[in-house]
Amino acid sequence: MGRRRRKKARKIIRVRKTLPKVFQCPNCGIRALTITFPEKRGEPGSSREALIKCGHCKLYAKIEVPYVFHEVDAYSRFLDLFHEGKLEYMFMEEEEEEASEEESLKLSTEEKGEQ
Repeated sequence: MGRRRRKKARKIIRVRKTLPKVFQCPNCGIRALTITFPEKRGEPGSSREALIKCGHCKLYAKIEVPYVFHEVDAYSRFLDLFHEGKLEYMFMEEEEEEASEEESLKLSTEEKGEQ
């Protein structure tokens, strides 16, 4: 006599949510704002500098954030300061942007050499 076939159990694949890397610029409204931390070293409890750049309107700012902050946390701190008017920012020209990228590359290569 035949039995009924048992149904296969389906595997449930859960997609892990990740934190965003690109944010909406408060100046131009386009999703082109990136946040980088030039130096990776430091100790917990200290602060570090976050560089904020918009790829569309060339907005550029630096803010001090605690060492434990991620890009999302730095973005929220940046938004608060931007809307309160307590943040000094500027708009970079292409030459200045290339120079700042070269400086950050030099810093990262020096850190790799130290390790």
